[in-house]
Amino acid sequence: MIAWEDRETSTVLLAPPSPPGAPHLGGIYTWALLDAARRTAHHFGGAAHLPQSWNMSSRRLEPRFGDDPEGFARYCQRAVDNAVSTLAGFGIVVSPHAALRDDDASVRAHVQAIVTELANRDVVRYLAAEEKWCLSCRIALPPSAATEHCFTCENPLRLRTTRDWFLPVDLDEVFRRAATVKWVPGFGIRRLRSLTDVHPLIRVGHPQRSLGVPSPLHDGEILDPRLVAALGPSLLRRLGLNGPIVAAAGFDIQRKWLLTLLAANQPGALPTMIVQHGTLLDTAGRKLSRYTGASLADAPADVEPCLVRAALLSSPLGKDFRAVALPTVGASRLREKVLNSLRYIGLQQPRTGGIDLDAACDEWFDEVESHLRNFDMSRAYAGFQRAVLSVSSTLIPMIRRQGIASFAATYRRIVSLHGIFYGDDPRLPRMPVGRELLDADGRDAAQVRAPDRDPS
Repeated sequence: MIAWEDRETSTVLLAPPSPPGAPHLGGIYTWALLDAARRTAHHFGGAAHLPQSWNMSSRRLEPRFGDDPEGFARYCQRAVDNAVSTLAGFGIVVSPHAALRDDDASVRAHVQAIVTELANRDVVRYLAAEEKWCLSCRIALPPSAATEHCFTCENPLRLRTTRDWFLPVDLDEVFRRAATVKWVPGFGIRRLRSLTDVHPLIRVGHPQRSLGVPSPLHDGEILDPRLVAALGPSLLRRLGLNGPIVAAAGFDIQRKWLLTLLAANQPGALPTMIVQHGTLLDTAGRKLSRYTGASLADAPADVEPCLVRAALLSSPLGKDFRAVALPTVGASRLREKVLNSLRYIGLQQPRTGGIDLDAACDEWFDEVESHLRNFDMSRAYAGFQRAVLSVSSTLIPMIRRQGIASFAATYRRIVSLHGIFYGDDPRLPRMPVGRELLDADGRDAAQVRAPDRDPS
């Protein structure tokens, strides 16, 4: 379990690098979980940050920018700026530091150094391997691939033997490393162990590609984007970030990212915690994927991004669900309860003999925070909902009758927890300041003096 309280080194929150030019709802789910963790750390007085992690290498961009490096650089910058702006709309704050972008020159140099070190330690090896090969597209697939035709040009694939740099995947070692990591939910590691049909070799480089990180092992090759994406933890360590790493991803990306991440990084660079959420489905029950045109348009129509964020966080981790069934209506109602309750409480003048809101709410919000410490966002959201409804339906009627004695701590607590689930909300009322405690008769309690005693 991550100790979110104040610590010397801050927690780093890592998302699987993905092309920023094609945001979709599943990616927003991952980023929302990590931003909620960032805000949770600040709620408990700790520190965490969420660096940019974009994979700019794309075969689809090569026909457009293969001979135009300056045009590609401009495209990358625009894509990243648009992606950061999109995330901000969902209340997701990305750190400007430690950007894991494979179009950045310094990041590329670090990645190349890491790959060279892996080769020197014989983690990456020059081996002979069989593969299914498309001569025209120069795409290689493992021999165990079910398809016999190229998925790009549909020409028949040829079986060939080649020699190149590969990362061997020892599943037994991968599973041993996985057992040292905390998994949320706990059954996530069982899903990882079900990947028994994985090809034992991951190609390090791609020949005849123009966009991406050049391989330090073979002239004219570009490093496999999957391997570059998986080296994020090692890259963070080289950048001097020595705190615990929390990684989050959907269950559908285990084979593409998590398996390689556990195989390529040394034990000292493994995540402390891996959070896995379910897969978002379309109306027909198929996985939403950017390869099939998934986008932010899959979110319920005409719904504010903050409500989509809260609805995603309220969903149980590990459970697949349809995007159109997101409980945004419930998220909207809870948000209005929070806003109205804070407005009413903020208008009250504290007086002696009133309701001690801070003491009355402690147990309810302690439950919410206990779930947050365990990264159980859905239970934390449910607990927050119960606490707010209790304040609205039970305590506020009592305050109307008796008045209020104290509320500052609870007010700040609600605002902070609301930010975890909804992000920054401009509609939140400001914390009232300068209120003085009044006695039961409405006089300033600090100015009321005890009556003089009879000197006789």
